[in-house]
Amino acid sequence: MYDTIIIGGGYAGLTCGVILAKAGQRVCVLEKGRTLGGAFQCFQRSGMRLDTGFHYVGGVSEGEIMHPMLELFGLADLPWVRLDEEFIEVHLDGKIYHLCCGYDRFAESLTKQFPSEKAGIDALVNTMRGIAEHIYQSVENTSGYENKLMQIPAKAWLDEHFSDPILKKLLCANAVTTDLTPELPLYSFTQSLNSFVQHTYRIEGGGDTIISRLRDNIIALGGEVRTGCEVTAFRDNGEGRIAEVECANGEFFAANQFISTIHPAISVSLMPECPQIRGIYRRRFSRMPNSRGIFTVQLTVKPGTIPYRNHVISLLGGTDPWNADYSATAPVKNMLINFNVPQNPDNTFADNIDLLTPMEYSAVEHWSDSRVGHRPDDYKAFKDAKAQECIELAAKEIPGLKENITAVYTSTPLTYRDYTGTVRGSAYGISKSASAIAGGMLSPMTPFKNLFFAGQSLMLHGMLGVGMTSILVTNVVKKVINGNER
Repeated sequence: MYDTIIIGGGYAGLTCGVILAKAGQRVCVLEKGRTLGGAFQCFQRSGMRLDTGFHYVGGVSEGEIMHPMLELFGLADLPWVRLDEEFIEVHLDGKIYHLCCGYDRFAESLTKQFPSEKAGIDALVNTMRGIAEHIYQSVENTSGYENKLMQIPAKAWLDEHFSDPILKKLLCANAVTTDLTPELPLYSFTQSLNSFVQHTYRIEGGGDTIISRLRDNIIALGGEVRTGCEVTAFRDNGEGRIAEVECANGEFFAANQFISTIHPAISVSLMPECPQIRGIYRRRFSRMPNSRGIFTVQLTVKPGTIPYRNHVISLLGGTDPWNADYSATAPVKNMLINFNVPQNPDNTFADNIDLLTPMEYSAVEHWSDSRVGHRPDDYKAFKDAKAQECIELAAKEIPGLKENITAVYTSTPLTYRDYTGTVRGSAYGISKSASAIAGGMLSPMTPFKNLFFAGQSLMLHGMLGVGMTSILVTNVVKKVINGNER
């Protein structure tokens, strides 16, 4: 019998596990796959470590926005690699721009290039400072600051505060692979930008470094982490509480509390038929729109040929990043290029490079009945053609790239669906919409008194947003355990 069982061994589930284990609970994390990490997991190809979804993150160092939660999770002392002060190089309309770290330098550099936009730039920086000031009040439910900004569309705010179309596109450079739609809330957009402006980081060893530390911390605190345990059903006790979960391997696990970090729609589908769960509740989650997926091209390159770049490259070729076409037939125009930290950190040359562009699930839905390792030839041809398109774009900015590629690996929203369990291969879970109540943020509460939701679909995506959600949810769980019923 456990105190808390956590379903899902990705970043959300493992951070919830660390928090509760530190609070003295006996926790057990159940992961359906053989590998922990979800979107943070790595895989090996020809001796090269490749990342699934972790690339870079912002606000890691002491005094920056994410540092307190990294200390809480036991991640602050990992081998973080700070990127250049000009953390992102933006290729836009035939010119190269840079976004800079530090509020003052960020504002000064943009104002120098766009002097007529000073008022809007100052308003944006003030908004970022406000987010940094209120973030830990928000996870304690003592601030309504984030709710206000979640109900303002980011695009509309930018259109109101800026007139130069180049600057408006430039500010989207880092967000091109996120769910950049006209309904994206200002808080989601600005919180992410804010963390990177503070300073941007990669990590030696990729996402595996983070996941391995979280797993080890849980075990050191007396908790358990199990792989190969796919939860197939929640079993209730007939009194409004979940008593146990059933796994595909026939095992049952009982606990006092349960946290599900998998997609809410999947969590709801596992709930039993009972008076607590009405049809309207199930339909609500099944109808919620999901964010786009990502098409990723992972390149390995000949040793000593392509210099490692300690910054991100953003290619913005479309006219409007807020309404871009990412269907099957649309040409690739917006793309991020990320150089992963060399496996020998002293190496000044790249080992592998990731090319990332958004992709609608509709682009691959034709092959949705297939699974990894058993895809038809036309799907493989589609991936190869899309990969070559991405490589051609990247080669224009990286001299010598094409002739020095040694291997090409690709993933689509179908790959994400099969490996991470996300609905429709969504990269960021349920879409956030400024027109929804509270900007589309979901409650961690469920109709069961001891079952809670966590993960990126609830509040915000990314390492920072998921970490915030884990703190919020575990605070609620601890209150319930201490007798403060909701």
